[in-house]
Amino acid sequence: MVRSARGPRPAGDARALETVALVNDLLLERPVNLTRLRKLVAIRGLVTNGLRTRVWPLLLGVEGPGPPGEAARYAVLARSTHKDSHVVECDMARSLWSYTEGWAEEERAAQRVALRRVLDASVAGNAGGVHYYQGLHDIAAVLLFVCGELPAHRLLRALAACHLRDCTRPDLSAATETLRLLYPILQQCDPELHAHIMALQEPALEVPYFALSWYMTWFAHDVPSLPQVARLFDLFLASHPLMPLYVAAVAIKGERQQVFACGGDGLLVYSMLKKMRFLQPGQLSADELAQQAAALYQAVPPAHLARQRGIQLEHSAAIDAYLSEGRWHVPSEPRGARAQFAKQTVQQLQALFLPREGVSNQRRTAAVAAVLTSLTGLAAMGAVLLSQLQAAQWGR
Repeated sequence: MVRSARGPRPAGDARALETVALVNDLLLERPVNLTRLRKLVAIRGLVTNGLRTRVWPLLLGVEGPGPPGEAARYAVLARSTHKDSHVVECDMARSLWSYTEGWAEEERAAQRVALRRVLDASVAGNAGGVHYYQGLHDIAAVLLFVCGELPAHRLLRALAACHLRDCTRPDLSAATETLRLLYPILQQCDPELHAHIMALQEPALEVPYFALSWYMTWFAHDVPSLPQVARLFDLFLASHPLMPLYVAAVAIKGERQQVFACGGDGLLVYSMLKKMRFLQPGQLSADELAQQAAALYQAVPPAHLARQRGIQLEHSAAIDAYLSEGRWHVPSEPRGARAQFAKQTVQQLQALFLPREGVSNQRRTAAVAAVLTSLTGLAAMGAVLLSQLQAAQWGR
């Protein structure tokens, strides 16, 4: 029998008990107030894995018993192959060491089989060009251990189409481009430290690639404690998809003395940041990281920060994430693709409403048809524009 990897019961302190009571009260409401729930989850965490199994699906819109035949469909997808099957197979040998210390290899192997099923079913069953990437198994492992196999599949499919959409594209251009926001976020929370790093003029630090695995794995690859990483997942599932960058900035600030101790050696600073460990004794706790990151997000939401600094993210869709009915959504296509779509739509509108000499009625009719087929896309663009206002209003 595979032993449970669920975390311990909450400590009997007043704040933990109060959090459990507040979350349970919200879950009894009909309908559940998702805005209040998201804020509570981000700031306080969910304390127990029992609450997480109830709340995480709610935050992503995959709660409930699921459609008829879901289990059978999952079984079929879990046995299927896909374009990234060989990469998943390679990653399985490196998986589950952090959260299974002291386990017999047979127990670990059984969980790896379950993890492989979750990953294969989630990638194979997600339409829209979802690609597996190295590190996705770290996120899937946390979902599996906290919620169980079928719920983990539901959650991972939803994340691949939303919070992790930029990471699951055919290449890493969107994910690496997004890292350009990390230094401006760091400047907001620690101007002196930011100025010091920039003054080093070290090529290895020009783009903070040292933070790529933090962003793409939600720190699950770097935090060995399941309860601590689950607390960070509470924040990420309730928040804007770029929240991991805010946690990264707060974590770097927490190590400012070590950065300054490296002096003017830029390569040493890069190495120190690349090897930085989290949630060690004397460092900020997961709860403190989450709370400070949430406050930093309130001060400078990513879209606002990008406009303020003139940062153009053409490959990232996460920068335009928006709230709808209390849940986060990410446009299916990045900004650059939507800009091209908008240009084509404008040309179609011009052909329709600005008659020109030599333009036949047949061509004008074709333009009408093209514009009609674009209405869905225009609606999506409007939602994105609206999101710029919504994303800046944390508690509304």
